[in-house]
Amino acid sequence: MKPLRTVLLLSFLLLMLGLRAQEKNDTPFALTTNFLSWATLAPNLGAEVYMGKKWSVAADGSLGMWGFSHTRMATQTWSVGGEARYWLQTGNYGFRRTHIGVSIRGGEFDSNFFTDGGRRGKALLAGVTAGYRFILRGNWLVDAGLGVGYIHTRYDRYFWNKRFGKYEFQSSRTRNLFGLTDLHVSLVYRISLKNR
Repeated sequence: MKPLRTVLLLSFLLLMLGLRAQEKNDTPFALTTNFLSWATLAPNLGAEVYMGKKWSVAADGSLGMWGFSHTRMATQTWSVGGEARYWLQTGNYGFRRTHIGVSIRGGEFDSNFFTDGGRRGKALLAGVTAGYRFILRGNWLVDAGLGVGYIHTRYDRYFWNKRFGKYEFQSSRTRNLFGLTDLHVSLVYRISLKNR
């Protein structure tokens, strides 16, 4: 199975397991959107399902397709990811304050913002995460966090050949490194069920 399909499947399974647990335990869930993803013109939408008293699973996706012409200054990206979170504090309001977890994310990109041409490829990220949740009014919250871990990318470099009017392949590159795997400042709307 290809790595990106595996990430899609794992994110979907995490969310489905969480929804199944949510049905049995009658616990709340939340809708989320990451402001930082929107800032890069890649709209983002996600969901978080709370399981038991200390655990939650979250999954989200983003899609960015924008540019100024077919040959210059264009970016196309998509990514999906999932995260399992352990909450250090819970209370009457439920899941709040500090959480730690593990995450996985995968996606594809095609960008030609570079003067020497463009890059098209795939990325897989897996790491450990930490975050903090700020309570606003009602069921609104803000969740901020970051993650570090393993990053694997494989991409092709290309350039626009003006003479022939087409893209031409230059080289391929694979990189494996340790770095930032998650950065989010998300608006969260927590949907409480009847007994909450």
